[in-house]
Amino acid sequence: AVVLGHLGKKAVAFVADEDARSIIAVDIETKAELARTKLAGAPSAMVGDADGSLLVLLRDRGEVVALEADDESGRLTTRCAAGAPGDAIGIARNGSTVAITGGFSRTLAILDAQTLATSRTVDVPREPRSVVLSDDGASAFVSHAVGSALSHVDLRTGKATTIPMRGADRRVAMMRKLQKMQMAALRKQRGTASAALLRQLEAGDNADTAGQITRPSCQGFALTRAMDGRLVAPQVFVDPGDPDQNPDGYGDPNTPTESPSVAVVDEATRQAVPASLLVRERNQLVDPRDGRPECLLPRAAAVDPKTGSLLVTCFGIDTLVAYDAASPTPVASERKRWIVGSGPVGVAVDSQGGRAVVWSQFDRTLSVVSLDLTPTDERSSRPPLAPRIALGALPPAERPTPEYSLGRILFHAASDVRIAQDGRACASCHPDGRDDAITWATPEGPRRSIMLAGRIQKSAPYSWNGTAPDLHTHISHTFERLGGTGLRSIELDALGEYITHLAAPAALHADEAKVARGDALFHAKEAGCATCHRDQAQLADGAVHNVKSRAKSDRGDAFDTPSLHLIGGTGPWFHDGRYATLRDLIRGSDGTMGHTKHISNEGDLEALEAYLRTR
Repeated sequence: AVVLGHLGKKAVAFVADEDARSIIAVDIETKAELARTKLAGAPSAMVGDADGSLLVLLRDRGEVVALEADDESGRLTTRCAAGAPGDAIGIARNGSTVAITGGFSRTLAILDAQTLATSRTVDVPREPRSVVLSDDGASAFVSHAVGSALSHVDLRTGKATTIPMRGADRRVAMMRKLQKMQMAALRKQRGTASAALLRQLEAGDNADTAGQITRPSCQGFALTRAMDGRLVAPQVFVDPGDPDQNPDGYGDPNTPTESPSVAVVDEATRQAVPASLLVRERNQLVDPRDGRPECLLPRAAAVDPKTGSLLVTCFGIDTLVAYDAASPTPVASERKRWIVGSGPVGVAVDSQGGRAVVWSQFDRTLSVVSLDLTPTDERSSRPPLAPRIALGALPPAERPTPEYSLGRILFHAASDVRIAQDGRACASCHPDGRDDAITWATPEGPRRSIMLAGRIQKSAPYSWNGTAPDLHTHISHTFERLGGTGLRSIELDALGEYITHLAAPAALHADEAKVARGDALFHAKEAGCATCHRDQAQLADGAVHNVKSRAKSDRGDAFDTPSLHLIGGTGPWFHDGRYATLRDLIRGSDGTMGHTKHISNEGDLEALEAYLRTR
């Protein structure tokens, strides 16, 4: 994150540097680093106030810290600190109200801005990220990294409602209908399909009443207010393919797997503008010669009121893109773009100075972008390179290893033909090293993306089929399925280094008595759960089992035992995502994967769920 302010006559950028675990003050004009304030944890988000104070989230510690500048030196002192939701990620302030999202804990906490005392905590859907407070402070809007939704929370009642963010794709619906009609006609000629089936397909029963299908959305990291009571939410639409089919790769090979989007939401009606949820056509394959690849990993956003531009930072292609913030379809109204540093996690606008400042974590640089929207050359030309300010080197003991740093860049490398032919990155299916909550059509059958952070070590073999004995093999095989040309061995090593050291979120908490009772039920001989799902030291038994879960398009019937570590923050569950809740999983797998039918007491079922959520 980056916040702009003034210290006397100095225009200063305050940078939340997660690697340095510090807030760094930089003079934008002289490009000098003024001061570095060391923190007790890694700063994940930050918001400033008119009085010059900063509120900073320490994600790894579950804390919020209020900092104040002592003088024009840029040094900061702590005014107060308090607990925050576990995995604290997003923060907003409006007068006396502060709102904080807890990503893995699925919560929104409301605090008093002066005392940082929590007045209310609200449960919201998976992986909440950015939060915007209404002008009157009575409600909050929350984006989600996964789940195809935006949340509206009434802060007076604590009621959370969902605003659907799925994309509408009419073209693909028509194409799939035609394909199925052709297949049905062919089967009819061969005597293997009935005329009734053909009539059903002709009637369009495979699409909805609007003649379209809907696509899930993810990558909802950013959310900001535009103009005229509208919110804008960069995201990505995903086509995971037909789970009843077996494509050569992951998803439908005949359609673009991912499409960029910027949803526009009316604050008053709490509804998305339909035009902003239409899936745009894009090239299916990445052209390495294209200097303006799509933004498939949006991360931060801000609006410049002077030019009416929505500014979005894009991981993987390391770009700042300016869209028309007043358009009902901003993603179709790109104005200009600039190349910035690697890993642009934050953007702040100095409207009076006609510039934006972008903080790029991976190479620890600030890019100062002049918001001159004079068009550059035709689309095929490369965007201009924004001037950068490089921060001072970290002490050797604080630096990420070179392997980790390279792996982090590769993990987020979108539009890299070595990884995927359609622009996807590792972070496309594993945002923040977690999972996209999507079940994909694959050559082996429907497969649910799995969470990586904190779950890779000691969990071999890999893949749901358990066919990859080591991480190298699994990553290379994945790139082959994605149509990528592959990485060199040293790059695979670096990517493996990053994946295995992804920071795991803090485990969820629950009533201690319930967890203890659930622990006893889980490890009881009668249930048999612990036979395959071992304790934390080993995570799983490293074997494949037939648990009678074969889906229609599955090529096999045996599946690798997954780790249950951090299972409470994921979902839906099972290899094909068939179970929407843990209760469904506990009940639905009885007799094929342990035994739970004997657990008839509601309190015991709650206890077993509580234990699973806190593993």
